[in-house]
Amino acid sequence: MSRSYKKFPVVKDKSGPAKKFAKRLASKAVRRYSSGIHAGRMYRKIFCSWIINDFWFYKSFRDAIRDWETSDSPKVKAKTKKQIINDWAKYYYRK
Repeated sequence: MSRSYKKFPVVKDKSGPAKKFAKRLASKAVRRYSSGIHAGRMYRKIFCSWIINDFWFYKSFRDAIRDWETSDSPKVKAKTKKQIINDWAKYYYRK
């Protein structure tokens, strides 16, 4: 098993309805382009690919602990500090 870790604690939206909708919009824009696509990669200039994949969450370790300490939600308060640290590492730290 790999021992590498993420260099930047980010969780990206890899699937879901928002990404499917963005891909659908991109496909429509390319199909309805009136001038025609001359080169194979010209579709990239018609619709920016950053719009499809530009949804991500950032949470540092300190923010996760601070949110747990100041939270009023019983669902969050029911977890121990060790569980909060494990959840943060699962989503933001480990690959």
